[in-house]
Amino acid sequence: MITIVLGNVNCKIVGSLDEHIRRKLDLEMSYKLAGYEFMMYKSNNFGGWDGRFRLFQKNKSFPIGLLSIAEKILEENSVSYKIHDNRESVSYGEPIPLTSETFIPRDYQLDILKKANKSESGIVRSATGSGKTSVIAMLCAQYNISTIIYVIGIELLYQMKDTVEGLYGIECGLVGGGHCDPTKKITIMTIWSAMSAFDKKCKIIDNDSTQDTASKNKALNKQLVRDKVRGANMIIIDECQYAASETVQFLHKESKSARHRFLFSGTPWRDSGDDILIESVGGPKFYDLNATKLIKNNYLVPPEIHFVNVPSMRGVGKNYHDVYRNYIVENETRNEIICNAAKKLVNSGKKVLILVVRVGHGNILLEKLSDEFNVDFLDGKKSGRDRMDAIDAMKDGDLDILIASKIFDQGVDIPELDALILAGSGKSSGRALQRIGRVIRTNPGKNRAIVVEFFDNCKYLRDHSLKRIEIYKSEPGFLLKLPSNIPNKYSN
Repeated sequence: MITIVLGNVNCKIVGSLDEHIRRKLDLEMSYKLAGYEFMMYKSNNFGGWDGRFRLFQKNKSFPIGLLSIAEKILEENSVSYKIHDNRESVSYGEPIPLTSETFIPRDYQLDILKKANKSESGIVRSATGSGKTSVIAMLCAQYNISTIIYVIGIELLYQMKDTVEGLYGIECGLVGGGHCDPTKKITIMTIWSAMSAFDKKCKIIDNDSTQDTASKNKALNKQLVRDKVRGANMIIIDECQYAASETVQFLHKESKSARHRFLFSGTPWRDSGDDILIESVGGPKFYDLNATKLIKNNYLVPPEIHFVNVPSMRGVGKNYHDVYRNYIVENETRNEIICNAAKKLVNSGKKVLILVVRVGHGNILLEKLSDEFNVDFLDGKKSGRDRMDAIDAMKDGDLDILIASKIFDQGVDIPELDALILAGSGKSSGRALQRIGRVIRTNPGKNRAIVVEFFDNCKYLRDHSLKRIEIYKSEPGFLLKLPSNIPNKYSN
């Protein structure tokens, strides 16, 4: 019989393993790096490395989140094993009572909490608009132990603090945005400040949230923050699709006292094949709540997604960068379609959000629309204060149109928005659903949301348009209106 020794960060198999079992563990706890063939060609390494990134080590250790994979393989192959829990015990406080007189937990929120208590760690998919922040607050109150809630941007930092304190009447510590108070039992921390405390750079790919300039935070007490990271008994990661990043993987390994690890996102998967890195932090997904379920129960409004056919054009370029610039950013015909759609929506009384991928595109649309409407443009360089002012202006009706870059892909809550123009392009399943989530939150008098999408007829981008259609079709609650020129298999 073999023994699996549990630690807070890693597990280790003690005892002899047959080679075929070792190979299965190695295969299931690894993934093939995208573009590995090119890397092998560049390094002339054709004889050894097979292009896989491995989490099962030669000494038979592996991340705690992959324990269920190891157990499944051992059981399927009739390998007897026992568990030796080598983790230190945790002193749990009494559950903190709810103090808010207006908040009534929804049935599914209580169900998430119940299953979280049973699983003790894991991933929650909870669609945009489901009250994910409230569930995180409920989880903190239920466990009542030393906890860090990691967020990726300044807006989310303050939003989380307001929610936890507002529901439970407790004071949260704050690390980020010029603050450094990690001494409270529940501390909300930006990953930027956490990494700065370890003198590490934050590496988050494809993220345009308000970056916390932690290196300029004179209040940051690095030792105090390091002690909190290493001493917290529970970590909660919001927007956990970033858990595969080098940054969150580092924080996971430094969280040496974290017996409980919960990861939340509306889209906790990625398209790069490295999802197992997310699972390695907290374990498998134990709750899946998509947007369609929330729409059916009137917690979200259904979106009508209108795909507009964009004419093809010659000379768009040879590589993706040139194609995107010529066909998306600087395409006068396409930009006129965007502006005409925005004008029509505003004139019908809609509050319009236009999402772009590149800042240059946002500036072009801003110039085109500013003469006729009150418009603002937010990108990653704008301060948190600028962003909050723009959000308040949109809520108050002082803005007709808000243009934003990828900063609005997650976490920003403006229920008053009821129209969205997706002016950029791309094929990320996570981002596609997050963007739709910006306009389907409920609000008095709002019974649907209008989304304007684009079917781009050129190389690279046509495939991306088809991919997004597939993603939207995965949510039966989304109503798709497609142009006549798309293949039949997508229109059914």
